[in-house]
Amino acid sequence: MTFWRATTLKHSDVLERKPGPGILLRELHDFVQDRIVVDGFYFAVAAARFSRQGHHMSFAAAGHPPAILVSNDVLRLLGPQNGILGCFSEIAPSDSVSEIELAKGDRLIFYTDGLVEVFNSLDDMLGVEGLQTLVLESAQRPIQELKQGILNGVTTWRHDPLSDDVSLVIVEVRN
Repeated sequence: MTFWRATTLKHSDVLERKPGPGILLRELHDFVQDRIVVDGFYFAVAAARFSRQGHHMSFAAAGHPPAILVSNDVLRLLGPQNGILGCFSEIAPSDSVSEIELAKGDRLIFYTDGLVEVFNSLDDMLGVEGLQTLVLESAQRPIQELKQGILNGVTTWRHDPLSDDVSLVIVEVRN
């Protein structure tokens, strides 16, 4: 994304300070408020920082669908702490962050809303609940098969072509 590259190049001091995900979200919001003067410009984002050799995650999200943590066949939704960013100057995001301990084999699934805002022939939306079902169906499979199971499930569900961007990132704790 051009916006992100421009942001990181112009504001490398922010990244060099290695702020936590909550502060990074606030700084991105402030950047948009100060530099991009376009009515109705908004964005959603999820940010995670891993530490302790991948066994600890600091997580913050704004206006983004909840990430999914799969641990011992149990799903946990990691919801956003803030609304959308950039659009409303009076609603500055908080520095709120979820601190999560991770274990070997835990998986984190990050995705954009285009993956869950798909409709079947009856006009039912897959939604986060439908995605959770797809994740559970493939949770024990190797990570590539989990990814493919999710994508195949979304393709089987949807009736019409995709109308929004689709991103899917799966992280697995290995040691």
